[in-house]
Amino acid sequence: MKLYVVGLGPGDEELITMRGAKILKEVRTIFIPYSTGTNRSLAENIVKKYAKSNSKLVLLGFPMAKDVNENELKKIGEKICNESEGDSAFVTLGDPTLYSTFFRIKDKLPCNVNVEIIPGVSSVTACASKAMISLANSEDSISIIPASRLDSIEKASEIFETIIVLKANENIKEIAQMLSNKYDLLYARRCFMNDEKLVNMEKEIVNDKDYFSMIIALRKKR
Repeated sequence: MKLYVVGLGPGDEELITMRGAKILKEVRTIFIPYSTGTNRSLAENIVKKYAKSNSKLVLLGFPMAKDVNENELKKIGEKICNESEGDSAFVTLGDPTLYSTFFRIKDKLPCNVNVEIIPGVSSVTACASKAMISLANSEDSISIIPASRLDSIEKASEIFETIIVLKANENIKEIAQMLSNKYDLLYARRCFMNDEKLVNMEKEIVNDKDYFSMIIALRKKR
């Protein structure tokens, strides 16, 4: 069984790669993750834009909790093996190698699978492009950290020129207080999606609780 793991990009149907679009047109079965918390899939509309009319679309409900029952993930793996018909694709927003749902079930597939990963445009670079900022120049270093890891963010502030804080739907006030003296802070939400928002955090207080958000921290120039 061949399984392509296709990065769809940040949410704009035109930002999928040509390779990714080609695969979605060719495969028979496409697996589309969705959050069981919201019962919505942002990926589904992108897939329908490129999939064949007779493609088999299979929605996979993923619990978005930090601690997930292993049996739930095993059931998703079993469903992929049981529902696949010929070459198949598993889609993710952004790039499959950065906080994607696929790697939660990669080792839970009870069948012989030949996996190929198709890169996608990451939300990190998408939001930097929208803001028209450079994430790194010359020998600058970058750290990518989820907002839940306040300990790592504090340590990173002593080392890195750029800090990307992902999943900024928590601890946003604490992170702003921790970084604002050393860094210029940009809040970015749903770049290239509906409800896109970019905020200079020095000028506006952010009270959003959006999972698809980040803080881009650029060290202040001396």
